[in-house]
Amino acid sequence: PVNVMACSKIAVLSGHTYAERLWCAWELFVVFAFAPEEAAERAVYLPLHEDHDGLEQLQRFDARNARCFDPNEQARLQEVILAVGIDDFNERVRTWARRAAPRHDFWASLPSILRVSEGAGFL
Repeated sequence: PVNVMACSKIAVLSGHTYAERLWCAWELFVVFAFAPEEAAERAVYLPLHEDHDGLEQLQRFDARNARCFDPNEQARLQEVILAVGIDDFNERVRTWARRAAPRHDFWASLPSILRVSEGAGFL
């Protein structure tokens, strides 16, 4: 969470499986949990495919259907999510997706997205 929150912008590079990846949802949750007013601006949605609407998938996100490559990491994340409350976790991810503005000009906007202020990171 510290690394995510230290970033001035987070690129949500959304492919067809993004909404099924628990780590991806965890990063969105962290941004929304600690800076809900800024979340839609800080986490920039960038679809990797023109025919892909990952925001629509994320608006229906359910952590019970998301997975990690490593089952040990998945179990640890699920423990934390259950402690927070799975419905609250899901709602924060869904709320970010409802507020996020789609950026379909990915390649054209990449140089400006990657510009960060001095001392700021980019995840």
